[in-house]
Amino acid sequence: MKMVSRLFALGSFLVLAGCGTWTAESYLHEDIQGDTFNACLAREYQDRATSEAYVDCNWVDTARIVEKGRAAAAGETVLPYEPASMGVLPADLPELQDARSKLMAALDNGGRSDRGCACAKAQRYYDGWVEQASDNKLGDNGSWLGGEGGPVQPERVAAEKAAFYEALTACELNAAGPWTIYFGFDKYNLTPEAQAVVDQIVSETSGSLAVVGHTDTSGSSAYNQALGQRRAGSVESALTAGGKTLCSATSAGETDLAVPTNDGVREPLNRRAVVTTCP
Repeated sequence: MKMVSRLFALGSFLVLAGCGTWTAESYLHEDIQGDTFNACLAREYQDRATSEAYVDCNWVDTARIVEKGRAAAAGETVLPYEPASMGVLPADLPELQDARSKLMAALDNGGRSDRGCACAKAQRYYDGWVEQASDNKLGDNGSWLGGEGGPVQPERVAAEKAAFYEALTACELNAAGPWTIYFGFDKYNLTPEAQAVVDQIVSETSGSLAVVGHTDTSGSSAYNQALGQRRAGSVESALTAGGKTLCSATSAGETDLAVPTNDGVREPLNRRAVVTTCP
């Protein structure tokens, strides 16, 4: 199946080159400066296009991303993908459309001006999520299904989705809270993205804060209760290092799921810590 995909990608590249529309190479090496939303978005798309071109050899997606990146660099308003127009399976549309609504609300309510780079990252990962979810043209037997099969690499769909929601937290951040910080599977260390959320909480809030750690349902209840406490402790340490005081740092374990699941399910959106202001 990899050979089929690469032959298709090569054919698409030759079509683009033959038509004189292949201009990705110069864009991938541009030095894009600035910290506005558009500049950050252009860099995010540049990074993504580089991966699509040189790692995945997907020239079709590369050309599409480059077009969006060039428009952002030129100061145009570039919107996240509309999943209904991207060949996403009907069963996946409601979740993607809901996520897009949340992203658009954040962008339209100060996100582009106040948290430009954070929101640019959220848009980049949303588009990546849609892109991976629409990568459903090959069935298990390697035949072309015209969008009726499932995503070729479901683990990439999950990774893009988790990265989007983590970035969205920073994009949505406001002084009212609550704020959500996500963790890797069975992890309680803060990622650079999680630390960025902590830094914004420190800079944009006053008063004491409370932290509650959460887990997914993979593992025993007792183990998850302890893991949730370790996650709360990590966030507590980071906040106090930034000069904040906390009124509590507790664990809910697997008892308060953001996404309801059966027992034993690894759900990225349930692996989190939630920060609120104290009463």
